[in-house]
Amino acid sequence: MIDPTSDIGEDVDESTAPTCHTCGKKIMQEPNHRVVSWVDEGNVEHLHFCDDDCHADWSGRRPR
Repeated sequence: MIDPTSDIGEDVDESTAPTCHTCGKKIMQEPNHRVVSWVDEGNVEHLHFCDDDCHADWSGRRPR
């Protein structure tokens, strides 16, 4: 698993790349990649999104 706070750069291949929670696309070299993190009962949880649109679809909020 990749540290969700790190850049996803050229050293990430498809087998280790995170997957967008909304569309399922592998996130590789995506400059608009977004991560939502939270703590649940002492465990750090996070979701990856390939861009703002996928994040907005998940959160129900669209940027204006």
